[in-house]
Amino acid sequence: MARPMHRRTDMPIDRTLAGARCHVVRPILHHSGCVRVRVEGTVRYATENLGRVLLRVDFDTGASLIVLSDDIAIDDATPE
Repeated sequence: MARPMHRRTDMPIDRTLAGARCHVVRPILHHSGCVRVRVEGTVRYATENLGRVLLRVDFDTGASLIVLSDDIAIDDATPE
């Protein structure tokens, strides 16, 4: 009897940051190239995997990536 190659676990999706603007604090390499420092984007959701916080971000460059929380900074949305 064949066993599945991986076991799916329930990873909760946290949407408390959904819609928050952010920017890249260090270059992010991905399959199509690189997202450079200071590129802005919008957070879609956060999740946790192996003790790390991962964020799904739609960048203004068109890339939509899952990134480590250390790779971006959430912009302060409070009006001055």
